[in-house]
Amino acid sequence: MMKMNKVLTTITVVVTALNSYSQTNRLTGSPYSLFGLGVETSSNVGKNASLGGGGFAINDPSFINIRNPASFGTESTNSFVFDIGFLGELSTIENNTTEENRLASNFSSLAFSANIDEKSTLGLAVLPYSDVGYSLLGIESNIEGTFDQFNSNIFGTGALNTLNLQYGRTMFKGFRLGAKISYLFGSIEETEIVQTGLSGLTVEETSNYSGVQFGVGLQTDIGKLFSYGGTILFPTQLSGTQDRTVNKVLDLIQSPVESELDISLDRFELPLEFNNGILISPLKHLHLNFDHSFKAWSVTGQQDNIGDFVDQNIFSGGAEYSINPAGFKYIQRIQFRTGYYYDSGYLSVRGENISSSGFSLGLGFPFGRRSGSMINISYTNTNRGSTNTILVQENIHSVNININLKDIWFLKRKIN
Repeated sequence: MMKMNKVLTTITVVVTALNSYSQTNRLTGSPYSLFGLGVETSSNVGKNASLGGGGFAINDPSFINIRNPASFGTESTNSFVFDIGFLGELSTIENNTTEENRLASNFSSLAFSANIDEKSTLGLAVLPYSDVGYSLLGIESNIEGTFDQFNSNIFGTGALNTLNLQYGRTMFKGFRLGAKISYLFGSIEETEIVQTGLSGLTVEETSNYSGVQFGVGLQTDIGKLFSYGGTILFPTQLSGTQDRTVNKVLDLIQSPVESELDISLDRFELPLEFNNGILISPLKHLHLNFDHSFKAWSVTGQQDNIGDFVDQNIFSGGAEYSINPAGFKYIQRIQFRTGYYYDSGYLSVRGENISSSGFSLGLGFPFGRRSGSMINISYTNTNRGSTNTILVQENIHSVNININLKDIWFLKRKIN
């Protein structure tokens, strides 16, 4: 009973943090976040970020692997893991004529897991699903019926967040199953300021989305050198409403024009998603992961005025090595990681996909020789888009810092 009370207390802390998290989260400055519900997040829990973002076959009782709910079935007793993450991004955006730098940073994730019994674990995590943060300045348009022009500036910010509840269980030695339920929620705010001399309009729109998605996963170990992991995320629809206000400015005096609340929006459909990964351990303390994700966007019926939704493929790989995780020298216990990924993108503009690729480096610094707690630091360099047609190219430098704390409950110490 004491253990369950501690789990419930921790869940309360996590849920309490959701309100401030969803209101303050801004983790991108990408102009591509204008499309759809924003750009897919680069936030990760634990060490996934430094392994190319993959890890569907990884299982480790001291690590929260939100990529696969089956990983929560790793056999352990009375363990509790808590992870808090931070993300910072510096991006350079350029087209054929200009170049611009943008900086975004914030708290990025919160997760915990706790054993229910020796063969099953329950986990809860909240992190962004997609990020929005764009600004379009000095857009010139003609006033209808005249040769006069007006300038407008458009600003967008917000995020779609996900609260994941995951459960995994060891069915028999070397075989684990898991399930997850995700509540997706968030808002996107867009402000357009139209200026013509001393007059103008300010249009403010706040779009709110929410929905539930289900998923399942499995992991299986083949000997000590090979593991396989796979998940399926089922398609779902997000419902949306919008609040809209319009104010006019005449001779520097602002007055309201219109205000509408709870305008119904078209549902946004998330696609069916298949994820597969393998984990290979060819040498002692060396682990290699290779992963592939497929998202069937083309059958969702989603539309965008700029481009077309297309099927998305993500390929990633990573490597992790430590000299001796139980060594007496601290440097022997440090985990060295690297990874790479390629994302074909889900939006095609004038026949060209908005793809991205990146490589990552990371380190895991353990707290102590017998402690499962660790600070994970990763750096990722990402290239997105291109300068062809009307597109822009982004070069993004991002740093993930995750503090991973592991504790053991009800451990009786014997003194002889």
